[in-house]
Formats: sequence, C-alpha cells, structure tokens
Amino acid sequence: MTEKTFKPLPLGNEDFVSLRQKGKYYVDKTPYLKNVFTEPSSVLLFTRPRRFGKTLLMDMFASFLRLAPDGSDNREFKEKIFEGLEILKDKEFTDEYMGQFPVIFISLKSAYGETFEQAYDALARVVVSLFSDYDFLLNSKNLQKKDLENYNKYLDREFLCDINSIGYVKEAFKFLSNCLYKHYKKKVILLIDEYDVPLAKASEGGYHSQMVKLISQFFDFMKITPNNNEYEVSPIEKIVLTGCLKVAKNSIFTGVNNITVNTVLSEDYDFDSIIGFTKEETLKLLKDYELEEYTTLVKENYDGYRFYKKEMFCPWDVINFIAEAVKKKVSGTKIIPGNYWINSTSSNALLSYVGYLTDKATDKMQALMDGLSIETYINDSMNYDTLSEHEEIDFFSLLLHTGYLTSDGYRVENEETGRPKAVYSLRIPNLEIRECFETNILKHFKESSTKGENKAMLIAKALFEGDCETAKINLKKLLKGYVSVRDFATKAKKENFYHGFLSGVFTNCSDSISDYQSNSESGDGYADIVFKNESEDTVVILELKASKNIESVIIDAKNAIKQIDDKEYAKSYITHPFVNKIYSYGISFYKKDCYIELKKVK
Repeated sequence: MTEKTFKPLPLGNEDFVSLRQKGKYYVDKTPYLKNVFTEPSSVLLFTRPRRFGKTLLMDMFASFLRLAPDGSDNREFKEKIFEGLEILKDKEFTDEYMGQFPVIFISLKSAYGETFEQAYDALARVVVSLFSDYDFLLNSKNLQKKDLENYNKYLDREFLCDINSIGYVKEAFKFLSNCLYKHYKKKVILLIDEYDVPLAKASEGGYHSQMVKLISQFFDFMKITPNNNEYEVSPIEKIVLTGCLKVAKNSIFTGVNNITVNTVLSEDYDFDSIIGFTKEETLKLLKDYELEEYTTLVKENYDGYRFYKKEMFCPWDVINFIAEAVKKKVSGTKIIPGNYWINSTSSNALLSYVGYLTDKATDKMQALMDGLSIETYINDSMNYDTLSEHEEIDFFSLLLHTGYLTSDGYRVENEETGRPKAVYSLRIPNLEIRECFETNILKHFKESSTKGENKAMLIAKALFEGDCETAKINLKKLLKGYVSVRDFATKAKKENFYHGFLSGVFTNCSDSISDYQSNSESGDGYADIVFKNESEDTVVILELKASKNIESVIIDAKNAIKQIDDKEYAKSYITHPFVNKIYSYGISFYKKDCYIELKKVK
C-alpha cells in the first residue's frame, strides 16, 4: 500500500476550484445548490459549529453561480470543474443557474480587533479587498461618473480605514450590489461567511454595542430584498449567510422579513446534512482509503452529532484522521485517533461563565463527563450582548451551538397546561469532544471553583476577625478573576450586581457562616447582607455602595458605615446575650476595585 494510490486530501483552506483542479477528494454537496437557490426565502442563514465545512460549501456555491468578468457563463470551464458531481445531472437547474449571476462572496472571519477602532480597521480592509476583486467595474460603460468616483474611494485603503469614512463601509454591500446590477443587468447573489465573528469578538472585547450598530447598518441592504419592499427595486436575488450562532435579539436582522434560519436544532430534511459529513459519506471515505477496519474507531471519536435525524461527523476530524492513518499504515505505525478539534474553536465566551454558574449547573457538567445526558431549555437565538448576564440557559446553548454538545431530541413541557416549551436532551457527542470538554471547559471550572472557594473562606474569616486588609485583598482577586467590565454595561442598578456577586461568593463558604440574610429588615431599614459565624457569637453587617469613580470609593465606604449607624442595623444584636462581637463594614466598589471601611460596634 502506498500513499500515491489515493487522491490527495483537502487538508488546507483551499478554495473549491483549486481543490477540483488538483484532483483532491471532495465529498459532493452540490445537490444542495438546488435546495438553497430554489428555496423561496430571500435570505437564508445556516449555523453550525466551527470546522464543519461552511466556507467550502459557500465557495462551491460561488464557483457554480458566478458570472465571468466579461459577462459570460464560463460554461466550458465550470463543466470541467464540476465534472462527475451530482448537480450536472440536473440539466434544467444547471442551464438556469450555472454561471448566471453576479456573486459577492465575503468572509468576515478576520473583521475583529481588541478595540472597536481596530475592529473597524479590520472590517474596512476586508471591504477594500472585496472591491479590488471587482475593479473591472471601473471600465464599465453602465456606471455613471459618480459611481466610478465612489468606487475609487472603496479601493483607497487609507481613506476607508479612517473611522471618519465609516459611512462608506456601512453602505459597502448596497453600493457594490448596485454597481454589479447596473453592469450586468442581472440581480446579485450575496454569500456572507462567518457573519457573526465580528459580534463574537466584540462581545469578548467589551465593545459589542458599537459593533452591533455598525454591523446592523452594514447588513441594512438585506431589508430591500425582493419580498421586503414593493416600492424599491432590489439588486439582490438571494442572500446566504453562515456562522456559529443565530443572532436574533439585537437589531442586525430587524426588518428582514423573508428569512429562513437553519440551526443544529432545525427540523428540516432539505438542509439537515448540508454541512458536515453524513455516516454514509464518512464510510465511503474510509473505504476509498482502505481504512474500513477503523470504522468503529472513527465512529467513537468523531461521530455523535445529530442534525435533525441525520447522524453527522465533523469533516475536519475525519479528513485529518484519514491523512494520518494512511501514512501510519504505510510505515506500520499503530493508528491512534488524534484530537484535531481541540484548538479549532474558541472557549473564551464559555470561560467567562467561570464563577457565575450554580452548583446545579456544575453537576450537570460532571454528568456530561460521566457519559450521561442532561435536560435543559435551549436559547436557539443566542445573543452575544447577553452573554455577560451569565444565564445558565445561555451557557448550555453556547456549548450546543459551538459543538461541545449535541441534542438527541426534546420533550414538550406544559403542552396542556400552559405555553409549550421544549426541554432538550444534550450529551457530549464523542470521545474527542469529551477530551476537549475536560481540557477546555471543566478543568477551568473546577480550578476556579476551588480558588473561589478558598478566597471566599479567607474573606469570611477576615470579616469575622475585623481584618479589612485581608478581606479587601482577596475580594479584589475575585473581582479581577470573575468580573468583566461588560458586567457594568447595564441599565440596572450597579449595587444590585455587586450584591449578587457577594451573595455568590458567600455560598462557597456556607459551612463556616450561619444565619445568612440578604436585604433583611433590621433597625429602621433593610441591611444589605448580615451573617454570623458558625458559633453564632460574631455578627457581620455589610452595606454596599457602587461608586461613580475611583476617587469616591473611600467616602462612599464611610457613608455606608454612617448608614448602618443611622438606620440602626445592629440594634437587635447589641443586646443579644450570645453575640460577643459585631463588625459593621461599608464596602464600596468601582468596576474591578473595592474599598472596605470597618467599625466595631460591639
């Protein structure tokens, strides 16, 4: 057996035409051309985890549909590229669609930065590159002088990357679509890959609201697709987007009425196996490379995903395994399944939940690691700007949509007594992902939980001893480790956030504190937090303040002490015969910083 007897495998990020010209192995997804482009919706969005083949699918679409710059269908070339593939058997569809449309194909995977300004610069560069691909339009006789002047501005990187030119970037799709429509006298197909990367990165960087505003205007052209506006002629025939999450709550799709969304939970036979390898496709691959004996190994390590009723494999894993297995088989080396997915997806959004999830959620994660399924509600319309709220439903939804979990179906709750809700059964799909889950997710939660518990114990111990400095040092460490600046970007009262944060801290040392009370009636008001030590002879009273700036934290903490005195929160404990010590603390917070003021009452 020699490696030369097999077709080369598509291991890199090659485009569809290069892959076909080099005779590389291709799993035929061309039948989906008809499913997608004869579907009545003007806008289609497909969401799947990373490394499932979304980009190659979109590039195949572009290669089939795209007109040549001279306006020809390039039929001879396209028939050669698509030779042997299923779509050419459908002559009626091929005659109507192959090489018949101006196509805009763009990926937004590089449109991000650490700040909004950097992200804007990256997006502007993507736009300049896009317009460069169509610079033949500068010679078009169908474009007006003003069109050509504006087009040249889109080719000027220095001009477009200036934040003051943001208006041009926002209008980029609309302008380019109109130029192509005028030039060819044919409507345009837009293919947008990784559409949600700018929003995901903005969420991590803390500038999500700015990016939502930019991207919603960048996508504003979708509102004038044929079925959305009967008074304005649209240059758009159809729009197809791919990404990881369906973004619904924010405004980027507001006004786009005729949209079809297909996620990992969608129940649609027409698209269930459009992205990823089916069981049959995977078995054929193994057979073609004479590796059928490793079917069980591949199934255990890379199978397990379910998209509607289809059993699906991750293409990245299967291709990489076969490439390594062929070489090892030739050399007589033992074939061991590698973990190819572990570095292919970001866990930053998931790790931002460290320190926020309940013990119940942590138990669910352990159950998953034990090979069990869990039941949970799922937010099928995840929204990046709500991740900072650290809701449990969003955490498990994120695990599902990013590929750490898969669903085996759902049961309907409240079907007869109220509004029906789906409760999904989730599990880790295979051994490879189990290892990723342990390394990328569970390990961090366990380590952070232990650290958080230790610091919580130190804080409680210090408060019982009147030790402000030790309490402050450890509280600051927790703030820096668990709190994001995005947690303060809310209209809610900031004191409420810190109140909830401290309550979460003290649940980690419930064995050493007793009689914990939050917003309990005391004296002439309601103390924020009151608790006793285990022997109940020491009382701690906490009054919390959220400062407007770092300069006011000390005075705010002193005012908190004054409030405890004025409202007589300690009154009932002063005369209590078994209480020997009472410590009042005013704690003021500013973002990830804090200051603690102490008064010993008894």
